[in-house]
Amino acid sequence: MNWLLLINALYFLFGATMYVGTMWVLKFFLYPTWRSLARDNVDMHFGIPTRAATKFFTVVVPVMFISGGILVWSEWGTIRVVPAIICLLGIIVLTWVGQGIIIPINVRIRGGDFKDDAELRSLLKRWMMLNDIRFYVSTLTWAAMVWLLVDRGRLLESFG
Repeated sequence: MNWLLLINALYFLFGATMYVGTMWVLKFFLYPTWRSLARDNVDMHFGIPTRAATKFFTVVVPVMFISGGILVWSEWGTIRVVPAIICLLGIIVLTWVGQGIIIPINVRIRGGDFKDDAELRSLLKRWMMLNDIRFYVSTLTWAAMVWLLVDRGRLLESFG
C-alpha cells in the first residue's frame, strides 16, 4: 500500500510542477511579449499555446482532485494533513479561476470576439491579472506538496 501512496504523491507533484512551471513561464517569459499582440498575430502567440495547455491540463487536473483527496485521507491525524489540505484547496482554486473565469476570456480572444486591438489588450490585461492569481496559488500548491514530501521522507534530517 505504501508504494501506491508514493505513486499518488508523485503524481500530484508532477501535476503541481507542470502547473507552477506553466504559470512561471507565462509570467516571466510570455506576458512581456503578449502586451503587443494584435488581431493578426493573436492566434499564433496566444491561441495555440492556450489550446495546448487547456488540452493537457484537462487530462491532468481531474486526476489531481482524486490524488489530493487521497493525500488528505492518507495524512489525516498527522501534521502533514496541513500541506495535504493546502494541495487539495490549491487545485480547487486553480480550477475554479481557470475554468470559471479565464476559459471564457480565452474563448473570446481566440474567437476574435473583440472590436479592435485596444479591446484585445484590455482582455489580455485582465487575463494576465487573473493568471497572476494562479501564479501565486500554483506556487503555494507546489511548495505545500514539496513540504509534505520533505517532511514525510525526513529529508531535512538526512542532510543534518
